[in-house]
Amino acid sequence: MVPEVMAAMLFMVLLTLMLAAVVVATAWSALQDADAAGESTGEPAPVPVPAAPESLEGVLARQLLAGEITGPQYRRAVQRLAERDADRHPLALPED
Repeated sequence: MVPEVMAAMLFMVLLTLMLAAVVVATAWSALQDADAAGESTGEPAPVPVPAAPESLEGVLARQLLAGEITGPQYRRAVQRLAERDADRHPLALPED
């Protein structure tokens, strides 16, 4: 073979090996960073537990979002809460 062709092939092989090394090093670094940050590559992230609701409206909203009650059930419950609140604390209108 011609020495120039052999030199060109050697250069291409070395260039390919260097490129492969850079790709492997980058991927390895990214995997280590993900592990250090607490991110797992194959498992889903844990779902945060929401704080306990502080009101009955919050409980109803959580039940609605969890699918424990339906939309009409939620609206009826909120309506009853509003009626109860109106009975306990009637709105005082100003005198004319």
